[in-house]
Amino acid sequence: MFKEYGALSTAVYNITKPIGKSLDGDLEFYLDQLTNVDGRILEAGVGTGRLLIPFAKEGYTIDGVDLSEDMLTQCLKNLNKHQVEAKIFQQDLLTLDLENKYNSIIMPTGSFCLISKEKILTLLKNFYDHLDLDGQLIFDIELPLDFKEQAHTTQLFTLSQNTSILFSSTSESIDWFDQKTSYLHRYELFEDGVLTQTELSQFTLYWYSIQEIIYALEKVGFTSIEWIRGYGINPDSSLLTFRAKK
Repeated sequence: MFKEYGALSTAVYNITKPIGKSLDGDLEFYLDQLTNVDGRILEAGVGTGRLLIPFAKEGYTIDGVDLSEDMLTQCLKNLNKHQVEAKIFQQDLLTLDLENKYNSIIMPTGSFCLISKEKILTLLKNFYDHLDLDGQLIFDIELPLDFKEQAHTTQLFTLSQNTSILFSSTSESIDWFDQKTSYLHRYELFEDGVLTQTELSQFTLYWYSIQEIIYALEKVGFTSIEWIRGYGINPDSSLLTFRAKK
């Protein structure tokens, strides 16, 4: 019944988060963090290539990995459109098995929060195993500072003269004990005014304290752990970025 990051959600994502669009300064921040990197980079949760393509245009050797076939299909289209090359892989990050090692692995803008608490050690261990010696991991987490239960929004996105997607989002609940928020997303495709396709997504995001993340990183073997709020430009941001070395 539910599908995460299917064809309709991918289409909306590609409209609302086009290639090269910076979200709260993430593009500039990650470009700055990777300034002196001359090895291979992996973007985990690459999606449609919003960040991967600008990095590739800057001359970085960067790969992308994602679980969603629809997202990766759109990513390939975007790579061709922008005439840049990058390797992309369809894999589950919890069973990650790539042949390359990486100087840097990045996971921007809260994708880490899709991973449930009992699985983050597996995720971090997979990242650790795919890093070069002295390689770095940089990722964001997001805190639910602005979450409002039962808040509802609706937006209409035009794909063509006769085709549009109606997107509805409901913030269902917040669980303070398990530290998670849940959302119900509904995507409805209309062609010539007729509803032809519906896609439902039950979206769960987990949040973590700073000490939880530090403990998990240390347990896996990471060192030199640092964190920063709001990419260093917004002290009130709900976004925290962690960097750690292998």
